[in-house]
Formats: sequence, structure tokens, C-alpha cells
Amino acid sequence: MKITIVGGTGLVGQGILSELSKDKSLDLHSISRNGKRPNSITGITYHSFDLAHDTNWHYLLQTSDWVIDCIGILFPNKSKNQTYENSSIQPAKLIIDNIVDSDNKFLFISANSAPFFLNNYLQAKRTVENYASRKLGNRAISVYPGLVYSRFRKSNYYP
Repeated sequence: MKITIVGGTGLVGQGILSELSKDKSLDLHSISRNGKRPNSITGITYHSFDLAHDTNWHYLLQTSDWVIDCIGILFPNKSKNQTYENSSIQPAKLIIDNIVDSDNKFLFISANSAPFFLNNYLQAKRTVENYASRKLGNRAISVYPGLVYSRFRKSNYYP
């Protein structure tokens, strides 16, 4: 089974890949802007693509059994020009539009609650869920993992 994680070098993507890599029968791929990192997991094929400007990633997604979307930001960052629209919603729409005519499954890592100051974050998640559902029907699956943390990222592990 071929699984491609878009956003595979981020906190959530790396966590999913770490667990999936225990099953050696899986063909695992990661797509991110930077490709492989120094702490990347062995056995994963890492790809470096800019979703908005490259098209080489299209075939990879279309030939995957599962596409898992882990792209997104928790907080906007004006200095990096990161908004929920350009860093969470638009990449998801590109992914969904690319696989709409395929027969694979789309797994979206969403959220079902957050503190009041993350209302725009939750709205971005709902926007992607609704778009995926409209375009992919029952091939779109959203999961709500709850609190996400890593012992390797001290800023979120200790609290």
C-alpha cells in the first residue's frame, strides 16, 4: 500500500510517519517544501515540492492509495506572510483538486475544539473539511487527534 503524507516533515506528519514506518510492507512518501531533514525517518521517500509552483507531485498523489494532509499552521505569522488561507486552506484545495478523479482516500488531520483565540484556526479546518466532502464524498475522512505534542519539541511537551 502506498501512502503519501503532505506536510510529512512537520510535527504531525513526522509522528504519523514514525508510526507507519513500523510496518515495512508500506510504501511511504513525504512531501514538503524542504524534503528530507537531518532527523528524517529511515525507510521513507522524501520529496521536496512547492505545491503552488511544481506539478511533479501530481502523479505521486494520484498513484497513492492514501493521501494524508498534514499541512497547516497553528498561528498566522505576518512576517513570514503565513495566513490560514495561504498556509492551510489553499494547499489542501490543491491536493483535493489533484486527486478528485483518482480512486484513493484522503485523510485530513483536523481539530474539533480549541481555545477561543484559535477560532480562525478552527474555521480554516472546517473550510477544508467541507471542501473535501463536496469534492471527494465518502473518500474524504477527517480525524480529530486532540492535543498534539512531542517529547522532542520541549515547548509543547512540558505543558
